[in-house]
Amino acid sequence: METKHQLALVVLIILFTCPSLAFAQKKKEIREAGIKQKVEWRYKYQNEKEIKYKEYEAQFDKQGNILMEKNYDEKGNTVKHIEYKYDGEGNEILQTTFNSKGEVLERVETTYSNGFKVEKKVYGPYGKLKSRKVFEYK
Repeated sequence: METKHQLALVVLIILFTCPSLAFAQKKKEIREAGIKQKVEWRYKYQNEKEIKYKEYEAQFDKQGNILMEKNYDEKGNTVKHIEYKYDGEGNEILQTTFNSKGEVLERVETTYSNGFKVEKKVYGPYGKLKSRKVFEYK
């Protein structure tokens, strides 16, 4: 019985430390359900009054890939906006983050070879390379 609890604990630790594993299942569920958009509403209560506002919005393609995410403040202003692009294999190749004014904050380009991620480049707001990560497989 103790072994089952230890195994369950290990699985939970993996899921919490590797959110991409947990997201993969959600991506499949989103695709199978045909979901195109997700909206999260926040309800706050002040002086016995309910205040409702859209806090988050996401759009998905037919494969369940996230295309766009937006975070909003209480007044409905966009706080953060992220757009994603994918290759024909469903690999994320571009992630662009915008500020509240729609200006590019960061662009992340990912390159693949034979289905494996080989390079990730991060560019700043003016297109200047900030960092680069290379993946090697043996």
